[in-house]
Amino acid sequence: MTSPMIYLLQQTTIITTNTTMKVLIIFALLCVALSARAAAVPVESDAVAVEEPKSAPEQAVEVEAPAAEEKLSDAPEAENEAVEEVAAAALEAKAARRFCPDGWFSYQSKCYMFVNTPRSWFQAEEHCNELGASLASAGSSPEYRYLQQITRTANRATAWIGGFYLQGNWMWIDRSGMYYTNWYSQSTATSNSCMYLQSAVGQGWRNCGCGGQLPFICVHNYRC
Repeated sequence: MTSPMIYLLQQTTIITTNTTMKVLIIFALLCVALSARAAAVPVESDAVAVEEPKSAPEQAVEVEAPAAEEKLSDAPEAENEAVEEVAAAALEAKAARRFCPDGWFSYQSKCYMFVNTPRSWFQAEEHCNELGASLASAGSSPEYRYLQQITRTANRATAWIGGFYLQGNWMWIDRSGMYYTNWYSQSTATSNSCMYLQSAVGQGWRNCGCGGQLPFICVHNYRC
């Protein structure tokens, strides 16, 4: 038979155990509730953080895209212009090599050579003939200035050209018409019947005796 003291202790233990279980259950429920609430807050903040960046990159792309496209469209045009210039220069150089022999200068569909060895006018013309050319004529002011430039490049002040006097008329040895004249001064034509240029800027041609020794310029047309 159980004593009252033992019975009281048993009842106290049961009550304590039940109370402890209730406290644990309440604590567990409270923890679950707090955890659920805490977990709900980050989900909302993450949703905001994910949604905000979406529009920003799209706007940046829309603004910058036209500039990028413009740069890309300009680049081929600049490259094409550079290529065209190089191609044109190459074609011009190729044409000069094709139509003018080595040592000759190309100008307005003609080939020119400056011969630095002084000769008489007749000897100079004969030398040009041996090269398939004749003494140079000047049919225009630009052409005469070009002949002056060739002569200056050779560090010469004068050079024979193809003008000569015959039977009261000045003419060119290559039989082209003398429609352009550029006399600096003129001596008596009957005794000074051969023409030479002066390379100084602004100075025209003059005439002297054909036996004088001067360098000279030969010319011939382009040859295919």
